[in-house]
Amino acid sequence: MNNKSQKKIDGKAVVLGATGGLGSAVVFELVKRERSVIAVTRNLQKARKMFQNIDVEIRQADLMDQEQTLTAVQGADVVYHCVNVLYTKWLKEFPIINNNILAAVKEVGANLVFADNLYMYGEMQGDKISEEHPLNAESKKGKLRVRLAKQILDAHSKGDINAVIVRFGDFYGPNVVNGFTKPLLENPVKGKAATWLVDLDKKHSLMYIVDAAKGMVMASENPNSYGQIFHVEGAESVTGREFITMIFQELNQEPNMKVLSESTIKILAPFIPIVKELKELTYEWKHPFIIDGTKYVSAFNTTEHTVHKIAIKETLDWFKQT
Repeated sequence: MNNKSQKKIDGKAVVLGATGGLGSAVVFELVKRERSVIAVTRNLQKARKMFQNIDVEIRQADLMDQEQTLTAVQGADVVYHCVNVLYTKWLKEFPIINNNILAAVKEVGANLVFADNLYMYGEMQGDKISEEHPLNAESKKGKLRVRLAKQILDAHSKGDINAVIVRFGDFYGPNVVNGFTKPLLENPVKGKAATWLVDLDKKHSLMYIVDAAKGMVMASENPNSYGQIFHVEGAESVTGREFITMIFQELNQEPNMKVLSESTIKILAPFIPIVKELKELTYEWKHPFIIDGTKYVSAFNTTEHTVHKIAIKETLDWFKQT
């Protein structure tokens, strides 16, 4: 562990992006562990509604603003960086937000836990994607994730901060409403076909958001984690056909699925911003894309995860209530 920070790894937690899918799950996990939690969000009304039944402090901040970011993390022992922005704003906003968070964390001397994805690896080489997988990203978003992670680890190496990076497959679960999971899980609740991308029969790693939050907090509370990258695997990888079949089994309905093909994505991309942003990531769905969590399992001696059947039920229940 870096000597720069003397803060407790199980002390006061500040969660940035607290009303997002992962951020909210991290808040609930920390409260369950009886940690003191500050939830930081741009949307104060949403946060008050989401956290009305639990004991958390809520702070409003625009993390594009350096001073607001510094104010947001005051008093933190550990900062959980769960911030996400719209796909269309990634290249513009993420570098600014990352710079502001790193400067603020350094100023207050907190530990940093960064939630990351797998975009930086590009098309999978071999059978699984471990932490040692080559950084083969050709997409703009993948190359951006390489830069953001390097910036964080460089700051750790220089002694500016203590940081650990935790990476996951694609999220699903309560409060996860991105362009992939919403048509996949909300559509069936509304009597529509579930939508998958590119190929229904390629294995893909999906991560239940509650398990992701547990993995992130567990990594943060181990002093030996800092300076490292961990992949958290979750339940077994599945094909789109398998996953969608489980969705409709839970709903006691015949499977109803459709594919947004690579050719359709190319046709729609010029007209629909979110589809345009997905275009460069189709390699994840055209080929198998499977995370390897061996290092994490070995480090923390745990294989605990929620099986897809239960996670799907809990996710569908949430969509039914929204």
